[in-house]
Amino acid sequence: GGEIASRARAGSLYGVVTWLAFLLMLPLALVAEGRGAREAWRAALRAASAGQAAGQAAGWQLAQQVLLSGLFHYTNNEVMYLVLNNVHPITLAVGNTLKRVAIILAALLVFRNPITPAAAIGSAVGVAGVLLYSLTKQHYDNLDKKEK
Repeated sequence: GGEIASRARAGSLYGVVTWLAFLLMLPLALVAEGRGAREAWRAALRAASAGQAAGQAAGWQLAQQVLLSGLFHYTNNEVMYLVLNNVHPITLAVGNTLKRVAIILAALLVFRNPITPAAAIGSAVGVAGVLLYSLTKQHYDNLDKKEK
């Protein structure tokens, strides 16, 4: 087992782990959520088809959106897994924070979402944390270079 894992690339290892998790959790999810999931899907179909004449078109559109959402989520996680293989975990965490700040800014600009004072403070703390980390890391990197 360990030999196979050590020879596997990060991306393929993530893919295998994802499929194993899916296969192991699918029976549990069906038992726990089976009837509720069916009812939730029907309610979502009713909501999606409320503005459309053809219910099947709404069902296909909803299925497409669910599949695309899952694909984008998987792709995001696989990219993170590959990046983690190449950078320090703290650098990845800072990048993740910047990504979240960018999403917040995009939501503000593109969708004209109002921002609450708490969200503004949270965003500012996030940006300040990233800035402090970058400056601290740069300072200690410079000290390490001077010692060598």
